[in-house]
Amino acid sequence: MSERASNRAVFLDRDGTIMEDSNYVGDVARVLVIPSAAAALKQLHDAGYKLFIITNQSGVGRGYFTHEAVESIHAHLDNYFSAHGVRFDRYYVCPHHPEDNCDCRKPKPKFLLDAAREYGLDLSHCFMVGDRTSDIQAGINAGVRTILVLTGVGRETLAKREVKPDHVAEDIGTAAAWILKAKS
Repeated sequence: MSERASNRAVFLDRDGTIMEDSNYVGDVARVLVIPSAAAALKQLHDAGYKLFIITNQSGVGRGYFTHEAVESIHAHLDNYFSAHGVRFDRYYVCPHHPEDNCDCRKPKPKFLLDAAREYGLDLSHCFMVGDRTSDIQAGINAGVRTILVLTGVGRETLAKREVKPDHVAEDIGTAAAWILKAKS
C-alpha cells in the first residue's frame, strides 16, 4: 500500500448503509448485511482505504439495548466481513440520547476528526457514506467528500433536500465504485 493510500479513509454509517436499518437494532439476530456491502468494502480495503464505522446508537441512551449489545453486533460484523477479507479499523459509537447534546453525535464531526488525528488521515482524501442527513452533514462538517446511499432512508433523505451530497449512489456497491473512480 502506498503512503498516499494509507492516509485515505471511508467513513461508513452502519444502519441503512452496510446493514439494513430495522429500527433500533440491538440484537445480532436482526442484523442483515446489505447484499453489496462485502464486495464493496473488500474493493475499498484492497485499494488501501482505511474503513471506519461512525454510528449514532441512541437506542443505548433510550434504554432499548445496552452498549454490550452494540459491541456484540460489531463483533458479528467483524466476523462476517473478515470472512470476506475486510477489516474495520475502528468503530466510533455515539450511545447518547439526541437530547443529551453530546459532542459525538452526527452531524457533529467529532469522530471523523478524531479518526483523522489518531490515524494520520488526510481528510481531503476521505469520504463519508451514509443514508441520513446527519451522515452527510457530518461529512460536510469534517471537510470530506460525501455520498448519500439510497438504501435505508436514503430516498427519503434525498427527497427532503436538506443537504447536498457530492454524490448519490444506489447502494454501498455503487458508492464504492464512485470512490474508486474519484480523483483526489
